[in-house]
Amino acid sequence: MALGKIFLILGALLSILGTYVFAIYELTGDVGSGVGFILNTIGGGLKDPTLFAGASTYASTLGIEVWLFYILLGVFLIFLAAGALQLIGMKSRVAGLIFSLFPLGVGLMFIFLTYSDFLGIKSVFFESFFLGEQYGNVFPVLIDLGGLALGAYLLVGGGAFGLISTFLPRD
Repeated sequence: MALGKIFLILGALLSILGTYVFAIYELTGDVGSGVGFILNTIGGGLKDPTLFAGASTYASTLGIEVWLFYILLGVFLIFLAAGALQLIGMKSRVAGLIFSLFPLGVGLMFIFLTYSDFLGIKSVFFESFFLGEQYGNVFPVLIDLGGLALGAYLLVGGGAFGLISTFLPRD
């Protein structure tokens, strides 16, 4: 197996682990993860109403148009599937590149939101989209590393490995 495929598989696994298994951040006893975003989007999470049902409220609070809020939700929903979709990159380099950018972008977004304040109030809302509870005080696994959890760094690593794999030989 060529180095490009190995990097791509490793990147996809890191992206899936960072999205679903490990928490991205901790906030007041709750954790942010892909599981929390799914629950906040379809219902059953900490958000009431859900992100789709309360789109106009959230958009007006963010100071953006509703259609832009729906685009942001779409980008985050693609991010949820990006770890698995990175594996398509074994056949198509373009798909590997595109779906590696989503975990890389979201991971970097959380790193920037934690260590800077260039988005202002929008950063609080992006964090709250992913906020959920831990199940049995275990899942998603919270390993705090200096203000952020391990999941954010796994996302950046998974996106970077996937991105690098597009430039390496596949055969």
